[in-house]
Amino acid sequence: MPRGKSPKLFVFDLDDTIWRPEMYLLNGGAPFTKDKKTGRVRDRTGEEVTLYPAAREALHELATSKEWQGSLVCYASRCHETDWAHTCMDLLDVGDGLNVASCFNAGGVFQSGSKQGHFQVLASQHGVDFEDMIFFDNERWNITEVAKMGVTCVYTPNGLKKGQFEKGLQDHASRK
Repeated sequence: MPRGKSPKLFVFDLDDTIWRPEMYLLNGGAPFTKDKKTGRVRDRTGEEVTLYPAAREALHELATSKEWQGSLVCYASRCHETDWAHTCMDLLDVGDGLNVASCFNAGGVFQSGSKQGHFQVLASQHGVDFEDMIFFDNERWNITEVAKMGVTCVYTPNGLKKGQFEKGLQDHASRK
């Protein structure tokens, strides 16, 4: 895809978009542990937190492909268990020695309320126009609200699945 048509800022929701389960649904919570042999991340009761395979692939590609050098990648979440989320970002691997946290080179925003507020903060922090952003989220109302701002939005009702990342890029390119 030609760089001129690519998003400048990639934004991902966390809970049930890149991983499952949602943090508030965990039975145990912190502390989280990572099995050194399998790489599996579990909360204190043994419940596993897993990345959706397509999310792992997309984050890995954004972090390692020359095509995306200079692109900004961040999260926008209403997760109330922010310490848990940060720990999971540190523990969950995407491959080649990278974890989720390292893929979010532009950080992110945790706050309550409409995701429009998240995008106001991100636009201000990074100086990127809404039409140069792409957003992946599992909740329809977030997609509807953020799309009104001019952001390319990709609805991921059951987590990021194969083909949705690429389709989002195509949709973004066709809008330019």
